[in-house]
Amino acid sequence: MRFFIMKQDIQLLYGIQFRDFDITNNTYFFTKADSEKLNDTTILYLKGEGEIAPDFIEHPVQMIAKKWKDIFDAYEDDLIFKDVIFLHKEKKKEYQYHQILMDELPVVSEETEYYPNGMEKKLILDQKKIAYHHIFMVQGSMMKHPVISLAVAESLLRRQATGIVLEEVEVR
Repeated sequence: MRFFIMKQDIQLLYGIQFRDFDITNNTYFFTKADSEKLNDTTILYLKGEGEIAPDFIEHPVQMIAKKWKDIFDAYEDDLIFKDVIFLHKEKKKEYQYHQILMDELPVVSEETEYYPNGMEKKLILDQKKIAYHHIFMVQGSMMKHPVISLAVAESLLRRQATGIVLEEVEVR
């Protein structure tokens, strides 16, 4: 089976901008274990002239557009979603998102190559360790992007996802 690392397209022109966060830098990483510590609903404010809302946002936390929740839930039924609402007061616009909390799985293959500092030079996933999962984070990796299966990637692409970059990762 083929898998892809899902990233936010930070070069998206005319993208929305957060008033209190820079969406191209720090990411606060939360897993399902953090669920009880997080609010069920969070409101973030927007600024500027940006009109395009990407379907996946990594910064400040990983979020998907509301329209993708049912698709992600269909492929991985034990994900946890927290509501996030973006408000642009000046434009009187509202965008609905879901913070996505997923499992970190120990799926790194023994064949993964590393730099001397411990960062992955070439990440290789172990198909047997992935088992039936379609959406997950890689446990023990410095790379903190969601990994999605080909089936999920095709669902996103069929529905013309905006602002998502997919990079194939090797699986053995």
